[in-house]
Order: sequence, then structure tokens, then C-alpha cells
Amino acid sequence: MKFDTKILPISINDLKDKYFDGIALSHEEELALSNFDQYRINRLNAAKSDAEFKLCYLKIQAMANLSKYQYFLNMDSLQSC
Repeated sequence: MKFDTKILPISINDLKDKYFDGIALSHEEELALSNFDQYRINRLNAAKSDAEFKLCYLKIQAMANLSKYQYFLNMDSLQSC
């Protein structure tokens, strides 16, 4: 099965791939990566149980794979997992 990747958003994981391939990131892309990392750490550290941690981890991984990276440009607008 072949997918048309032109319709998929540029995600946090796409930016990480770009970064690790040595391709320069824009200021906006760097900000999104930084905000994502901060959000991920804060949310996972706030988990009160192992089950909550695992569920939040899975949600954050899905966000990193499927959400537009622009979602992470404004930390105030991020929803808890």
C-alpha cells in the first residue's frame, strides 16, 4: 500500500528526523521541538500512577507522529493528555 505523504502534516517526529539528518531547522521548528520536549517531560512527570503514565506516553507518541508541529508553538494552548 502506498500513501500520499503530501496530505500528511509535518510532525514533531518529522522535525526530529530532519534534525538528526543534519538539516537546519527554522526558528519556528526549533521552538516547536523545544516546547514538545518540555510538554512531554512535564506531563509524564505529573502522572500519578503507572497506568496514567503509560496512557499519557502513548498519547504523546501519537501526537508526535500525527499532529502538525505548529500545535506545539504555543505552550499555553496545549491540552493535557
